Amino acid sequence: MLLGVVLAVGILIPVAHKWELNLKVVSVSALVIGLFAGLTVNGVAPHFDMGPMLKVLTCSLLIVVTAGIALVVRFYRDPDRAPPDAENIIVAPADGVVKYVKHIEKGNVPFSSKGKEDVRLSEPLLNILPGGQGYLIGIGMTFLDVHVTRAAIGGKVTYLEHIPGSFCSLKTEDAPYRNERVIEIIENDRFKIGLIQIASRLVRRIVAYVRQGDELGLGQKIGMIKFGSQVDIVLPSLQALEIKVDVGEQVYAGISIIAHFGTK
Repeated sequence: MLLGVVLAVGILIPVAHKWELNLKVVSVSALVIGLFAGLTVNGVAPHFDMGPMLKVLTCSLLIVVTAGIALVVRFYRDPDRAPPDAENIIVAPADGVVKYVKHIEKGNVPFSSKGKEDVRLSEPLLNILPGGQGYLIGIGMTFLDVHVTRAAIGGKVTYLEHIPGSFCSLKTEDAPYRNERVIEIIENDRFKIGLIQIASRLVRRIVAYVRQGDELGLGQKIGMIKFGSQVDIVLPSLQALEIKVDVGEQVYAGISIIAHFGTK
């Protein structure tokens, strides 16, 4: 059992650091998976001629396979969620950690950023900003987050653009312009917001659950991004707009309030 735990920690913790996963979740998972792998090897070893090296290799394989299965099962979960019972709110469109909150000022063309790469906002997104002012909030997702995206406000999908990509790493120089992404604009009777769904290197595709012209409720499911990714939200400067999240804060799609506007 000790062998399994040691191997699991040695294999999974470095991966957690590299992929920026929640260390607490990964540490607990490593303990459970390591115990399972160690017990399994100890159980079958007496029935086979397994030397120390074969035990290590078998245990390592069990850890990798079990962790992979657990990751896929966790990734595809889709919990039921009800939006907050409140008015004049904007909720998070995705699960993840707030990477930045950028104030957009008149005359400055803002960028959606992931890692060291910057992607210039497209014209449809700039057009939703009265006076060229607003906010750009980036939410970074990991493999452990729920990847179903939700409507940040209730309203109508007035713009939807699906840009196919070549599934390269966002760390490469031109990746933001080659990776798959989806741009959406949702409009109600008071204002418009923009959403940018950015794929990551292991993403196979972004699945849209809605089409242009669809009417959405607050927190309604609008799509799913396969594996690691990022979702940015573009907000216009509204009357009494108050951003309710800070950089580094964990948010949850459809239930975390990221902004209040108008009458509180």
